[in-house]
Formats: sequence, structure tokens, C-alpha cells
Amino acid sequence: MKTVFSIIPLLLLLLLAGQASGSFWFQVIDISPINLTPNSEANFTVAVKGLGSQGSYVELVFKNMSQGLDISCPKLIKYVLPAGVTKYNCTIKAGDIAPGNYSFVVDVAAKGSPSGKKTAHVEVLAGGIAQGKEAQQEAVQKETQAFKANQTSASPPAKTTPASGAALAALTVLLASRRMRS
Repeated sequence: MKTVFSIIPLLLLLLLAGQASGSFWFQVIDISPINLTPNSEANFTVAVKGLGSQGSYVELVFKNMSQGLDISCPKLIKYVLPAGVTKYNCTIKAGDIAPGNYSFVVDVAAKGSPSGKKTAHVEVLAGGIAQGKEAQQEAVQKETQAFKANQTSASPPAKTTPASGAALAALTVLLASRRMRS
């Protein structure tokens, strides 16, 4: 009976050591917005975060692709650090498809890691609508840049004031001079 009780702590120690060896867990946390027209291509980024205690090589896997959409990434496999975010730059090409909303799933594949998928949404716009939307986005960007430039140039230079320590020192000198007179 004594040998059984002496073996139990050893088994518990081995069980804890096996769990402390490290964990692999990666998740897709962000996919940039994708807007394009039929028979064109657009760039987008996929951000993968390491949520486990160890880093590993992670491969992107694209699932549930719609007919007429083709995705390519120059580097499908990258090393993701634990608690780090790695960005994958990818390109999507649209064939001759009807304008509308499409989606696909981006998943991660790493040894010992559970699935960390996220759904990406693609907006395929008609030719004139896409150009109008891009022009509108550029106009908004130019307007915000002009607004920021006006704010920085229109604001007067900040006046520097003496620190509170300087006022305290002046008050001390004033009190000391009064005591010296009396």
C-alpha cells in the first residue's frame, strides 16, 4: 500500500510536466476589406496571431471558395511567434462573375494547433460603381489630409510657461527677502 501512495505523486508530476511542454494555437484575427470588379484583381492582408506558448510555421488554407475567385499568396507558410501577429499579403483575382457579395473561409494549419478560421467577405462591384467608390475614398483621404494640414498650420505656436517649481522658488526668494528686512 505504501508503494502505491509513493507512485501517485510521481504520476501526477509526470502528468503536469507533459502539459507544461507548450501549446500551439494560432488564429486568423483580421482580413482586410476586399472590393474589386469582375475580371480584375485586388490585394488584401490576412493577420494571424499566435495565442499559444510556442511559435511555429503556419500555413493559410482557403476553403469554400466561390466559382470565379482565385487567391494566391507569395508566401503561404510563415513563422508566427507566440503572442505575435504575422501578416500575409495575398492577391484575389475575379473572373467573369456577376457583381455581388461573396465569401470564403481562411483557416490556419500548424502542427498541433486547433482550427482558427475566419470568414472573409468579397464585394464585387460593377465597373462604374467601383471607380466611383475608389474616387470617393480618395477624395475623403485628400480632405482629411487637408484638414489635418490646416489644423497644424493654423494653430498658434504654444507658449511656454515657467514650471510650478519656478513660481515656488520666486515665492521663497520673496519671503526670504522680507525676513531679511525685518
